[in-house]
Amino acid sequence: MANISDKAIIDPGARISEDVSIGPFCYIGPNVKIGPGCKIDNNVTIVGNTTIGEYNRLFPMAIVGTSFTTGENGICVMGNANTIREHVTIYAGVEDNPTVIGRNNLVMIASQVGAGANLGDHGIFANNTSIGPGSHIEDYVRTSAFSFIDGEITLGAYSFTAGYTHVNRNAPPFAMLQGAPYRVRGANTHNLKACGFGEDDIKEIKLAIHELYNGKHQLNVAALTKMQKRKHLNQYVRALLESLSAEIENGN
Repeated sequence: MANISDKAIIDPGARISEDVSIGPFCYIGPNVKIGPGCKIDNNVTIVGNTTIGEYNRLFPMAIVGTSFTTGENGICVMGNANTIREHVTIYAGVEDNPTVIGRNNLVMIASQVGAGANLGDHGIFANNTSIGPGSHIEDYVRTSAFSFIDGEITLGAYSFTAGYTHVNRNAPPFAMLQGAPYRVRGANTHNLKACGFGEDDIKEIKLAIHELYNGKHQLNVAALTKMQKRKHLNQYVRALLESLSAEIENGN
């Protein structure tokens, strides 16, 4: 049986799994679905057409599924085992572009996720990270506090943003980003090690990123073209080159 505080307001239309815990002064709207094992602390608001998967934890003052334009019709889908800390706001998207939160993400205090943003899996987003509407954040991304990610851009897998970084254009995977606008400062070595990458793979990624960017603002297209002609490329370097080539083909 769900453990719901008598001081919470749960609309009769909401679908709450039997073992969910909901604290006092929460509001759960009529079109919300909450899966098994979730713990919703006090003063949390969940509205819109929001579906929350299994074993998620939402801390006090978090708001999920709100929208300035769509009201209760906004769509937000959250996967399993996410942790949403205090004062986080996740805005709902629309039917053809819902807001999607993957699984095993940690979204820290006072961060914001814009309408229609798509977060992958295993991300860690530090305090006051701002993710713009329609952005695509790939898997295993790490941000530092006060990172600002513009709308409609892609932040590559295993990348890292330093504090106060402004990601104003698509960013490559495996990279460490810093500045406003950002520069690629090198490979995200620490995260790659933590995620189980081998020393040889990390070395190849570091060498490739150094050759492609050398700490500068823009990609060295000549270096990219030269590198693409090499035989026996490391699998992760190949993935990096393919990502960059796709960006060039799309005019980004």
